[in-house]
Amino acid sequence: MRLAEVFGKRVREVRHERGWTQEQLAFEAGVKRAYLSEVENGQRNVSLDVVEKLAKALGVGPEALVAE
Repeated sequence: MRLAEVFGKRVREVRHERGWTQEQLAFEAGVKRAYLSEVENGQRNVSLDVVEKLAKALGVGPEALVAE
């Protein structure tokens, strides 16, 4: 599995653990919902800035979003 796919899968898993919708996470992280959808589906290669934004919004360290 590509790292972008692992990252997207982990973002989705943590988001579901929080009981959040994509809209909620997108708002908290300051990204667009459509962009977040592409991230979760492994269709986007994200910058480190976006990794940081999503991790902070989800309340986890960045490393938690890249570990399989």
